Amino acid sequence: MHSKTRLPPGLRSACLLAALVPFATGFAQGTGFSPAPETAPAAGESAPPQQVGQPAADIQGIDASGSAIRLSQFKGKVILLDVSAMWCFYCQQDAPAVQYLYKTYGPKGLVAVTCLCEDANGAQVTQAGLKQWASEFSLTLPVMNDQSGTSGGVAESAYVGVTGGFPTLVIIDRNFKVQYLQGGLDQAAVTAKIQALL
Repeated sequence: MHSKTRLPPGLRSACLLAALVPFATGFAQGTGFSPAPETAPAAGESAPPQQVGQPAADIQGIDASGSAIRLSQFKGKVILLDVSAMWCFYCQQDAPAVQYLYKTYGPKGLVAVTCLCEDANGAQVTQAGLKQWASEFSLTLPVMNDQSGTSGGVAESAYVGVTGGFPTLVIIDRNFKVQYLQGGLDQAAVTAKIQALL
């Protein structure tokens, strides 16, 4: 796990590269992910960890256009939620695959949303950061931040708190209940679950 101390971007990159070796096997199998930093949730900002079958924890923030957005506004559709961090190597690797799933299954009723919890320095992602992420990976899906904060926010405490790392992929059914929650993108498993729910 990463330490509680936030490192400068250069040192952080070196640490992340050093951390790739233990996850190389998992990534090759489509299950690699970066562990979330160990931090205590701030008072009043955490959400209980999610479990499959439970109602999904709602996330609210802004999107890349600066508009207010809530995960629950997509209730009634199948939702693929990608909880990521801008500093996370695996999140960067998986972003195009999430876009592909959205492009493929969007016409059939899938909504994909990326929630960026932390910027490159571990701080809350700004609108400029959201725009940068969407542009860098040619995303047409909604990209949002978590208004409740970073490590103690809803997205990290409810979702990443279960898997222990970024990215965390969540599939929510039309009744806004969690049906899939895993660390890393296992594209075959995610595709099968999406198809079953659609």
